[in-house]
Amino acid sequence: MTRLNEYDKSHACTAVVRKNQRLTPENVSEVRNILLHVAHPDFSYVEGQHIGVIVSGQHDFGNETHFRLYTIANSPHPDEQGNVDIELCVRRCFMVDEVSGEQYPGIASNYLCDALPGDNITITGPYGDAFSIPEDSNSNLLMIGSGTGIAPFRAFIQHIYQKKPHWQ
Repeated sequence: MTRLNEYDKSHACTAVVRKNQRLTPENVSEVRNILLHVAHPDFSYVEGQHIGVIVSGQHDFGNETHFRLYTIANSPHPDEQGNVDIELCVRRCFMVDEVSGEQYPGIASNYLCDALPGDNITITGPYGDAFSIPEDSNSNLLMIGSGTGIAPFRAFIQHIYQKKPHWQ
């Protein structure tokens, strides 16, 4: 397993927030769908991959950036110039100190959940392996995920419906 500090972040690019909307009702944990536009023709991905989000600023332990991974939740559809829109499903996270009971906001999740249309987000990647679609369109698929862990399945299912219309 690769540690976060071992990921290659040297090929960062800018994504622009197009839309940020809450998916869950107000009385449950906040999950948002964040649509990012990546106008970088060298950026391409496949279903099942994830990106790194880099949050600049002074952070704990003197770090100048904070880095977190998020799985891409949509199937790729590059435009004529090779630009793509990517969707992230992000749950706003908080850490509760077991001793003091104080609540600390998750840096990257709150950064993304608070992002407004037009804001720039620094991303890297994509990373990870892709899902493989079975050759036999009658194959059974069993996908298990909870919470925002369903994001890669969402992209995979979009791919099946768009590219494999005869899937059973």
